[in-house]
Amino acid sequence: MTLPYLTDDCIYYILQHLQNDCSTLFKCLLVNRFWCRSTIPLLYANPFANITEKKYSITLTLIFCFNKAEILQLKNQLGLSQINNINFDKEHNPLFEYPKYLENYDSNLINTVIYRWFAKYYSGLLSYQKIYHDIIPIFHQSILRQSRNIKQLDILLYLLYKESFKNFNFQNFTSNLTKLNSLSLNFYLKGTVNKEIEQEFSRNIANICTNSRKLIIKLPQIRRPPFQHHDTSNNLINTTTTLEKLCTIIQVQNKLKMFKIWNCNSLLNNILLSLEFQKHSLVHVEFTLCDFSRVSLKRFNDLYNLKYLKFIFCKGILLYQCEGLNFSSFKLKELSFIRDYWNVNVPSLMIKYLGVSLQSLFVENPIISLIENISTYCPNLIFLKIRIYLHVDLSVIQLFKILRTRLLSITISYNVDKFFINLANNIPINIREISIYIYSRISNKFLKFKEFLENCHNSFEMINLNQMIGLELLKIVLNYIERSNNSLKVLGMKLDKKLNDEELKLLNRIKAKEVEIVEFSESNYYRS
Repeated sequence: MTLPYLTDDCIYYILQHLQNDCSTLFKCLLVNRFWCRSTIPLLYANPFANITEKKYSITLTLIFCFNKAEILQLKNQLGLSQINNINFDKEHNPLFEYPKYLENYDSNLINTVIYRWFAKYYSGLLSYQKIYHDIIPIFHQSILRQSRNIKQLDILLYLLYKESFKNFNFQNFTSNLTKLNSLSLNFYLKGTVNKEIEQEFSRNIANICTNSRKLIIKLPQIRRPPFQHHDTSNNLINTTTTLEKLCTIIQVQNKLKMFKIWNCNSLLNNILLSLEFQKHSLVHVEFTLCDFSRVSLKRFNDLYNLKYLKFIFCKGILLYQCEGLNFSSFKLKELSFIRDYWNVNVPSLMIKYLGVSLQSLFVENPIISLIENISTYCPNLIFLKIRIYLHVDLSVIQLFKILRTRLLSITISYNVDKFFINLANNIPINIREISIYIYSRISNKFLKFKEFLENCHNSFEMINLNQMIGLELLKIVLNYIERSNNSLKVLGMKLDKKLNDEELKLLNRIKAKEVEIVEFSESNYYRS
């Protein structure tokens, strides 16, 4: 009788489903040659992710993939007296050219893995500066030379100025990036010493890499002296040629969906003009540490597919500039303001013009006009996240009763004393899910949670608290459940402690009420 067997296609399909399970994939390597050949590309597509100390040895695997010139460079940088535990002269031919399977190239992650391996095996012999500036760039040169399948490229451009890249063929490398769908360019302040290499790299990227769905540009943050009033920021790429190439990279992408930029000041108008070329596809835009002082917000109006807009540590938007959003063609789903430095009324006014389609909103340190505008202009809001880190007039909390959202997340690190009794007394019944994060150094967190749960309405379906699970808290929660006629379905708390018998009994009583106990998570709170 012939034994049944799986076709090669079936085996490959099964292995693909295991691509995030490295331990199982390593076992699959040992089945036979076909399984080995099929598994290696999956293991080395993203070998630096979720890496542990035991896996730092991937550094040695990369060394065995060096060519003779790269081995010589490494020898020269290490010095013969420091490499006795590795025989570089021994012929060692790896079974596979492992770097060619790499799909996710993250410079920072690769730096960390290689540094920790050298720091462990050459403790006291190699300085931090020596490893980062002289040794690690050799690894990047070797990986990029061999890579053929990169789909996500996050590159620190200072690497291009290193001696090891002096004879690097950028045209050959970029010609291998036709599969690229995510590109992150990290400009570096010291890069001003070699504009030619930077421009050659940018030119090749603009000519070849045109299918990125995600584009991130991180410009260097130049701190201006207090006495210097004129704008010197972004001098690194303020040459006409480099700016043109940067804008071209944005413009030539076929269907760019996500764009993020850091530390952009004088160039921001040019960047926004380039984004108009992506108005048919662009969905997500994010600004971090950007200055909008000389920017017209009307530039946003033609981005009619825009759904997600975020400002982080930004400055410069004046109230009159917000009027430019009055005729926007897009319908936002999510809007975030995080630690921005502008007039406190700017978020309120932007919400007035953009709020009608919003489903998710992140604001900080609310004022009366902000809460009023959220209630008036955000009829479709599902999730509202509020962070409080400055003094807030408690009269604002009284306006929470007019909010029409269903999910509310509160993060507070200031003005805690009377906040929660006011919140409990003014939270509307339409808010069915609530997440409360109190800054960890505040000592009386439990009393505040107790105060809230004993005074809030009885209709919550989910309560998420960053409080360690314990006897007193479980009693309070159980009382709430019984008072609320079992409306509560999910309870989130910190679960990283061993419970005693009495706590376990209470926890089981809560579970018997059909309440699911989950680990508290602020970042994963929003459940659409």
